[in-house]
Amino acid sequence: MPKNRLKELLDDPTNGRAITQFTAEFFVNVLIRGRQILGNDFDAVIVLLTIQTYVGEKAFRTNDQNVRKLSFNDPYPEELLVPISRLAIANITGLPRETVRRKVALLEKLGMVRKVGTRGILISYEFAFGPQRAELALMSHAQLRRLLDRTFSL
Repeated sequence: MPKNRLKELLDDPTNGRAITQFTAEFFVNVLIRGRQILGNDFDAVIVLLTIQTYVGEKAFRTNDQNVRKLSFNDPYPEELLVPISRLAIANITGLPRETVRRKVALLEKLGMVRKVGTRGILISYEFAFGPQRAELALMSHAQLRRLLDRTFSL
């Protein structure tokens, strides 16, 4: 879909309520599945999604078009990975630092994240290419496709 069509839809105030509803449905479905994977631990879901979003956003901001075309099964080049600290996670999420520390420890124990240096956290390779991450990615992709299809049908 052309970028200007999306901009046109988003700029039209009469579409606001529908787009908000479609977006909320997308996020609720992603969060529900995340809670199921992490044993109903919503704080752990928020921490995991924050790590993924921060690291992915930093890697994705490169001008390298090859990075922008990576599939779910392709790793980001190691040199583009920027770890996030527990303090940054606490600042971004508003969770107490102790809660973030415990959730990162849990995610590390589950093999979902890995420590880098003394303070950095990244998604682990095992999780990034494992069945749970693939399931989340495919489910998120399907939900995003539904969100866009519904938005463009306005």
